[in-house]
Amino acid sequence: DGSHPDLSPGSADLDLLASALKGLQETPAPDGRWFTPANRLGFAHPAMEGGTLVHSDLNPANLIVTTRGLRIVDWAWATRSAPWVELALLVQWLIGSGHTPGQAEEWLAQFPAWTATDREVLDDFADRSASKWSTKSRENGQGWVHDLAAWTTEWATHRSRASPPHCSLPEAPGLGAVG
Repeated sequence: DGSHPDLSPGSADLDLLASALKGLQETPAPDGRWFTPANRLGFAHPAMEGGTLVHSDLNPANLIVTTRGLRIVDWAWATRSAPWVELALLVQWLIGSGHTPGQAEEWLAQFPAWTATDREVLDDFADRSASKWSTKSRENGQGWVHDLAAWTTEWATHRSRASPPHCSLPEAPGLGAVG
């Protein structure tokens, strides 16, 4: 028994989600047959491979706030992959809950798996996810499919516009600014 969490910016339920994710990020996938990133998502990248148990569908309907914390339900798409994949799949739901793509990424920065993931890998993931959902939205009139297409496109657009990390080169001796 419980309600679905509010994942909007500033919600106390985000703390519950963070706690649940921290435990999940450390959970190895038990032996057995699991989805791979390629057969679950329809695209792959070598960096997506890993041995972590990933729910892969952490939309608010699959999260329940109980008196004992946040519970993750409906494990039909459980996947064995790198832990950052779970976080990348969560971006779309954070955007759908009112976060800007930048706010979603800032929130995800509390997880070492997110900050350790190469920028180009995340760019590739965002692009492929947006392309996948854009194609699906042309073939499917359901509102949730169109929402996912919009949210993933918003994230991919944000990533493509984001400037590379700031790099500061030392000034050569004797070459100060003219002025």
